[in-house]
Amino acid sequence: MKLTYNLKLLLFFLLILSATTMFAQHNPILANFTATENKGKVYLSWNIVSGSTCNGIQIYSSTDTVNYTPIGSIAGICGSSSAPISYNFTDIKPEKNKINFYRLELGNNGLSEIISVEIIDLNNNGYQIRPSPVIDKAKIYFNNDTKIKYQLSIYNLNSIVIFAASTQDSFFEINTENFHSGIYLFTIATEGNLPKVVGKFMVQ
Repeated sequence: MKLTYNLKLLLFFLLILSATTMFAQHNPILANFTATENKGKVYLSWNIVSGSTCNGIQIYSSTDTVNYTPIGSIAGICGSSSAPISYNFTDIKPEKNKINFYRLELGNNGLSEIISVEIIDLNNNGYQIRPSPVIDKAKIYFNNDTKIKYQLSIYNLNSIVIFAASTQDSFFEINTENFHSGIYLFTIATEGNLPKVVGKFMVQ
């Protein structure tokens, strides 16, 4: 069956719209768009490549990648015709215990890619376990901004070490598939020092 003229025209416009959307999602004028978390704040940074400009920058955040809220803006002409320009922005109130998504709207140049960072709210004990109670696997989060090496030791109620691990990240991943249901104690410490964190968790 031959396509009618109107249908051909509709397909042509849909193709143009699709190409425009792809450009907006992967904007070539933007480079090194990153998000890092420190003490409950998210620091965004990005570069606009040499030879590219835009008319203002809008910063948006979301927790579901669908509904975005404006959280800041940088007015005026952005970028430069002669050199790459760096920008940064701080989200001082990200959603805690959720993944926060960020994107930029670059005036006259569409939308940036979406980047994300998870914000873990460490309670007064200095750690958080997710999920809690533990079922098979979990992460124990703690503060390790300096990225030094920490040792995790997990004890049963008889004070016997049943698991040990080390990391330079801000969390430990644990697999409890072979643990019996019940309460377990743990410590997080650097070698030769008193524990930085002492806590407990339940395995179901």
